[in-house]
Amino acid sequence: MGFSEVSKLCLAFGDCNTEGFGTLEGPVWAEQVADALELEFKNCGHTMSTTRELLQYAAAFPPSECALVFVQYGLVDSWLTFRGAPYVLYYPDNPRRKLARKLVKKLKKWARTLQLQKKLGAVEQVPLEEYIENVRTVLKSAPNSQFVLVATAPNRDTSRNPRILRYNAALSNLAGEEQNALYADAWNELWNNLDTCLMDDGTHLTAQGHHIVANCVQNAIRRGSLR
Repeated sequence: MGFSEVSKLCLAFGDCNTEGFGTLEGPVWAEQVADALELEFKNCGHTMSTTRELLQYAAAFPPSECALVFVQYGLVDSWLTFRGAPYVLYYPDNPRRKLARKLVKKLKKWARTLQLQKKLGAVEQVPLEEYIENVRTVLKSAPNSQFVLVATAPNRDTSRNPRILRYNAALSNLAGEEQNALYADAWNELWNNLDTCLMDDGTHLTAQGHHIVANCVQNAIRRGSLR
């Protein structure tokens, strides 16, 4: 697959499993793919981030300037919180936002004590419709760039997985609707090798997990080339 028509830059947007957890040994999946394709790599992964941060990152690092763009969100977007809970962006960051996030964290701890999810109703951090529209906005901003939409990995906390699967399915549908998007989903292989693919915290990918996701993304790109 040739990328000279746009640039030689590969850009990754995503959450903690794109940024890479602190104890991870070796490169993250996105960097592995970029290296295999001999592309320059810029990692905009950020822990705890959602597609709301994606919009901010895409404004700061325009995907239209890149040959290949990875988008991998859903873990935090699909997280349940109480209806009306405040949200403070992680990017771009500043001291005021850091203070606000500390206050929100205390508020949510207080809310769990008072069981506000039951009283006010539980909603996803970023509702599914907003999640998809955020990703679609970025896809539309760079029609000549090739995007790979990467599914969120399963979690050891199995109560989270039905929502993650719902967000993954919507992401797959979006890739089918947009000409410049492919979908890569390593869920089954990760699930079948959960003990070696997820760290003890049950969320972050191990080196083996990153290797599996990297292979899945490369296969999706190859299939897209053939198509």
